[in-house]
Amino acid sequence: MKRIAILALVAAVAAMASVRAQDPAPTRIGVFDAQRLSEETTEGKRIQAKLNAFRDAKQAELSAKERAIQEIQEKLQAQSLSLSAEKRGEMEKDIQKKALELSQAREAAQREMQMEVAEAENGFRDKLVAVVESFGRDESFAVILERSLVAYMSPSLDVTTAIVDRFNRLTPPETPAAPAPPAELEKK
Repeated sequence: MKRIAILALVAAVAAMASVRAQDPAPTRIGVFDAQRLSEETTEGKRIQAKLNAFRDAKQAELSAKERAIQEIQEKLQAQSLSLSAEKRGEMEKDIQKKALELSQAREAAQREMQMEVAEAENGFRDKLVAVVESFGRDESFAVILERSLVAYMSPSLDVTTAIVDRFNRLTPPETPAAPAPPAELEKK
């Protein structure tokens, strides 16, 4: 990853040199903070809210499974003296089965969350690239770099706020899908 960043920086410097050789006008360089963009744009906030809701739903599912196991364990403990060996064995087997299901559900939830995060990051990155390219072209920048690729920069090079504004204008918030018509209306 560092190698790609260094190659991108070398390519940017080479591009600036060729632009400077062709055009005596000052070369404009901009730097933006991707973290701020994800936190301050409407799209970034929407994605974060969606991921939080997904995580909370999965956590609620897992908590319900944990409570079910805990209830059976408490019941087993409370009735341990009065239960037959057969009934106790059934309850212990049920606890083990539910514990295995919980473990599998945790792993599945983690994989699903990773997929949701990756999909959200890719979608946001695609939109971000389009906005930065548009901003760079419209504002006559030779190069716009992400802040993590820059060791030092003058604060005057920071174009994050302008990109946040552009991003919010060019990517309106998604509206929820319209509810499907009732089945009775579809038949008519």
